[in-house]
Amino acid sequence: MAVITVAMGLISGERRRRKAAASLSAIDFVRSSFASRLARGDPMDELLIGVVEALDNAFKLDAAELWLHEGGELRRTASNPRRDDAVLNVTPAEESIIANAGVSGLAWAKVWVPALLEGRAETPLRIAPVSVSGRLLGMIVIERSWRGDALAADADATLQELAREVAAGLNKQRLYAALHISLEQLRRQAEELQASRARIVVAADAERRRIERDLHDGAQQYLVAIAVKARLIQQLARTDPAGGLALTQDLVRDVESALDELRTLAQGIYPPLLSSAGLAEALAAACRRTPIHVRLEADSVGRYQPELEAAVYYSCLEALQNASKHAGERASATLRLWEEGSFLLFEVDDNGAGFDLDGTAPGAGLTNMRDRLGAVGGTLRIESGPDAGTNVHGAVPTRASTQQEHM
Repeated sequence: MAVITVAMGLISGERRRRKAAASLSAIDFVRSSFASRLARGDPMDELLIGVVEALDNAFKLDAAELWLHEGGELRRTASNPRRDDAVLNVTPAEESIIANAGVSGLAWAKVWVPALLEGRAETPLRIAPVSVSGRLLGMIVIERSWRGDALAADADATLQELAREVAAGLNKQRLYAALHISLEQLRRQAEELQASRARIVVAADAERRRIERDLHDGAQQYLVAIAVKARLIQQLARTDPAGGLALTQDLVRDVESALDELRTLAQGIYPPLLSSAGLAEALAAACRRTPIHVRLEADSVGRYQPELEAAVYYSCLEALQNASKHAGERASATLRLWEEGSFLLFEVDDNGAGFDLDGTAPGAGLTNMRDRLGAVGGTLRIESGPDAGTNVHGAVPTRASTQQEHM
């Protein structure tokens, strides 16, 4: 009996040692090889296959699977032996239940993930959720018919720790991917901002040259003529008063023409109606000047900072001009202007010819619209298609502090 007792103790100790060694081999794989290869950037699919192979070797399983969760779906991503890909749909409530469950078996699976058991025999299995802070990332599933009654005792502790290690690796990888996407977006935005600033500088220089040219060719010519006639009137006042009086009438007409020229130039820089009455009135006047019929809906907007109003006004004006040029003679358009939350939004929608967005390079007009709106933190979206009309949609942040009262 003493010999038998000693032998039984040795056998039991050997089994515990092998079980501990098997558990450590699976966990060590994830802690060391999995983590280091993940840091090196090895493909995730290969790493997950290594996890299920380590489990199979550790516990002599019939099968080991690793399912990943994304967008309401659990997808079988790695399995040993190899099995076809499969997808399980889970509701948000089921996601929460699975994420917060412990290592479970057949009875639990029949209630919460019955689709997992389709096509499987009543083979003993264990399911370990892979989750971080109650968020489901996936689950590990193992099966073993040999000594199936002992599978829970053999593997549950290992599965629980293994699931934690895999969850940490998956979460790190997803955070890194999200960070990479954010950095790429920031890089593109920085490049677009730099290009936009360069275009704004070029446009500002061109606008200054245009104003200088218009002043030189227009108002300045009137003012030069006025100065010349004023000197002649001074001379004629002593020698020919009647001639000087007649020349005075010409002088008055020249002054009125100069004033008209200056008003026209000033309107090209900043519309007086926009400054005095706001967007609704200025856009109503613009709609009346547009060759095609335009219906305006802008009853609910107030007053905003001048640069914001100018950006929206000129963007709408550009969209109306494009519709007049390209939509067709029988086309009509609707211009909507409204405030929603902390954004001022506008939409110019026409029922004209439209165009192929993918096959058409953006012109100077669309580029200017994006630059104007981008300068005040806004965005622009264009939707169009052949014979489907064109929709121009813009949004600029108003921020409560920017809204002003204008007298």
